[in-house]
Amino acid sequence: MRIPAVLKGLLLVSGWALAGWLFLSRTEPPPPVVEAPRPEVPVEPPKGPVPAKEPVPTESPISAAFQKWSEDPALAGALVGFCVLDEFGKPIFTSSLAEHALCPASALKTVTTAAAFEILGPGFQFETSVAASSAPDANGLLNGDLILIGGGDPTLTSEDIAALADTIAKAGIKRISGRILTDLTVFPQPPVSDHWNWGDIGNAYGAGAYGLNVDHNRLSVTFAPAAKPGAPATLQDIAPVARDTRPVSRVTTGDPGSGDGVMIYSEPDGRRITLTGTVPAGEKDFTVGGAIPDPPTLAAELLETRLKSSGIKIEGKTLPASSDRKILAVHRSALLPEIIDHLHRVSDNLEAQCLFYAIGKMKDADPAAALKTFWQEKGVTFSGLRLIDGSGLARATMIRPLDLALVNHHARRGPHGNRFKQSLSTYLDGAVRSKLGAMSGVKTDVGFLTTQDGRELTYCLMANGLDPAVNFWPLREQLLRAIR
Repeated sequence: MRIPAVLKGLLLVSGWALAGWLFLSRTEPPPPVVEAPRPEVPVEPPKGPVPAKEPVPTESPISAAFQKWSEDPALAGALVGFCVLDEFGKPIFTSSLAEHALCPASALKTVTTAAAFEILGPGFQFETSVAASSAPDANGLLNGDLILIGGGDPTLTSEDIAALADTIAKAGIKRISGRILTDLTVFPQPPVSDHWNWGDIGNAYGAGAYGLNVDHNRLSVTFAPAAKPGAPATLQDIAPVARDTRPVSRVTTGDPGSGDGVMIYSEPDGRRITLTGTVPAGEKDFTVGGAIPDPPTLAAELLETRLKSSGIKIEGKTLPASSDRKILAVHRSALLPEIIDHLHRVSDNLEAQCLFYAIGKMKDADPAAALKTFWQEKGVTFSGLRLIDGSGLARATMIRPLDLALVNHHARRGPHGNRFKQSLSTYLDGAVRSKLGAMSGVKTDVGFLTTQDGRELTYCLMANGLDPAVNFWPLREQLLRAIR
């Protein structure tokens, strides 16, 4: 087929037009940008002295001493917390476990005693009294009961009770129609903690804290060992105890030189004392200590016996209860600082627990809550604190070494700081004043260290999980000498 000439012309023109449009629409690359040269600006040297480079941190002498000390094989597997505070209470060294709660044992007593100096005051005395429910008449008849009112005194002795009875006799009383009663309301708490070990509370160091205590709530048990090991030991005497107390002895004879292996089990207010274990062969009249199960009843019996020996007749009638009280005789303990001196020196659990309860009574609060609040107001921010008792006998009591050190620091800077420090035991030729604590697997120490240049530092060392065979105290002395 032939294409018309006109159509051929149109196609030719269109082709050339498309080619021209394609040629004109090409994108040319932009010309290169040439920056103008920048003028050089001279750098002026810094004015003034050139600052020195930041020094590379170095290990402190205390840190180095502790690190070397803690590598002793005797400490393998144990949890050891150690911290040192400067004169202002600022930590200058804390080991990794210093900020973790550990069992403090008897070093905890300083939390109680230091607070007692301020809450109870250095003039504080425990007071025990005897009152009558009615006034005696002109013929010396007391038509009522005689009440022995406990003040929680842990230092009250049988001699003190005898003196109270003598005072009553001198007042002209000849006959009491009622009974000898006791008032123990000063301490509403139970005499022993639920967290004290069963193996502790029957032994002398675990005696309970009652509203009425006598002779440190401690008894003595005397045995006659057999000639040969393995044979039963003869129980010769157990005193002082309430009249109807029944001892049950399963104690046998041990090897010569084996020492006191006796365990004593009893319950608060109970009448049965069970004795197990061994006493060494070859000993004569071997004596061990235990806890009196019912001190208030014993105290009332001692008072009654002394009154009767003075010629006073006690009829023992049961009379209607009376709220009337006429004080007839009073006994006051030694002043608080003297009690704390003895408490720290022998680590007396009974005295510490009675102060713990007395603080609660003074503050009208739970004793543990009262102590915690007192130290928080001083600036101690506790973490992980579990305050079960005031003596440290409960293994469930926990406190951080750092917090225990801070308590002692604030006590030292308090109004009775010098007297508090004076009550602590002396070590390292007088360079250390501190309170030790110990129970199986636990050794602790908190107090004050005077350095060679005269600075007084506060420190706390706590070790838990020790091998009981480890003699920790020479190791503790090595550390303190190293940081001094």
